[in-house]
Amino acid sequence: MKRVLFVVICGFFLLAACRKENPEQPQKAAAPVLLSSIPADGATAVSRKDLEIVLHFDQSVFCPVAKRSKISVQPQVEITKITQSGADLRIALAELDYLTSYTLTLPEGCISGYKDNIAPQLSLSFTTEEQVIVEKDVDSKLSNPNASANAKKLYERLLGIYGEHSLSGAMGGTAWETSFTDYIQKQTGIYPAIVGFDYLFNNWPAKAWDACPDYEDISIIRNVWKAGCVIQIGWHWNMPRSEGESNPSNFSFYNHPVQAKRVATEGTWENAEMKRQVAQIAGFLQLLQKEDIPVLWRPLHEAAGDYTWGAWFWWGNGGSEPCKAIWRYMYDVFTKEYGLNNLIWVWTSQCSNAGALADVSLLKDWYPGHDCVDIVGADLYLPKGSTSSQYFNLVNESVEGRKMVALSEFGNLPNLDENKENDALWLYYLNWSSFENGKPVFYSKNADGSYGWNNTAQEWKAVLSSELTFNRGYLQAEEQ
Repeated sequence: MKRVLFVVICGFFLLAACRKENPEQPQKAAAPVLLSSIPADGATAVSRKDLEIVLHFDQSVFCPVAKRSKISVQPQVEITKITQSGADLRIALAELDYLTSYTLTLPEGCISGYKDNIAPQLSLSFTTEEQVIVEKDVDSKLSNPNASANAKKLYERLLGIYGEHSLSGAMGGTAWETSFTDYIQKQTGIYPAIVGFDYLFNNWPAKAWDACPDYEDISIIRNVWKAGCVIQIGWHWNMPRSEGESNPSNFSFYNHPVQAKRVATEGTWENAEMKRQVAQIAGFLQLLQKEDIPVLWRPLHEAAGDYTWGAWFWWGNGGSEPCKAIWRYMYDVFTKEYGLNNLIWVWTSQCSNAGALADVSLLKDWYPGHDCVDIVGADLYLPKGSTSSQYFNLVNESVEGRKMVALSEFGNLPNLDENKENDALWLYYLNWSSFENGKPVFYSKNADGSYGWNNTAQEWKAVLSSELTFNRGYLQAEEQ
């Protein structure tokens, strides 16, 4: 009996010892659980502007900095900021596209509690709001009450086709010639309705080199106009980089030391230079007025550049106010001092904010005003096959539907059928000219050899032959 008792007692102590040596393992903390989100999973009509996604968990969480690069949004959108506070994780996004479905994905390991309890992968899907469509209520008259008869006639004809047809167009060539539009005709058998020119070389003496234009020789413009084309003229405005600089080779239209704020300020050398060049251009345009040739006049184009990344031309480097002041100065001088009544004023609105579709408030901030603008354009260099209706609608909304909207520059050809279906048909579409080894081509290559845009002769012929397009001869047909 004693021996049995001894064995029992020993067994008890042995068991107790084993328990001390192998204590029970604590239960692992539960992984964080997502309780709610803003927007909710599957939400629709989500604001595309300044969206901050808020993820609320059942416990305090953190997002390791090393893991944040793995968080993604598809279609791809820039994540601008990630913050954490208690049980909330906040993810700020750049501006989104309208009526687009997005999915936010946080792979396993991106979210963790404070007890090394890692959350599994989680996803959140939502769809952005639909774009506001502003009805077109286009001004029936030009902004200049003294507009010439031919300018009024052209504007009325543009009003007559707006929304139903588009005018084809392209830059004639580099500045004051038509090798590119001639090439379009050679390849397709059709000549565009609008031919673009540029006062790019206004600071150089005429014929400083063989191809340098003589802007006082308007025979090229006269011939194009008489052949039945509409004339558009822009101005890549070169300014000297410093006071006293007289060599035009040292002038530039790109964003450089010349500041738009100083150009717009009375008493500065930049302001005096601006006035000199404005007077010179006015003289060139008077030559066209004497021939009663109306002009789609498009200065200060692409002024805003990208609203986040900045301007690429000097006239936009000071923000909206100096640019609008320069525009209004030019408008007043041209119309009142020089009596240039043959101009139809085309303002170019920028649509990009950090590479995404901009908010309409940004376009409105840069817009010079209904009283000094007749047509608004957008310069779009979109990937091949892209839709462009959302850009049309954005520009149209920015001017309250009061101005006709044009595709004032493009690379890849637009899809006119898509535009028409969405009631977003451009007034006209104008291709920027491109050359390779001195010869016109339908494509443009980037420095790395990839294509900036790439059209074919067949694609050109298809869009020019579309029942939605009017080409050269439209004016004569209207007169018959």
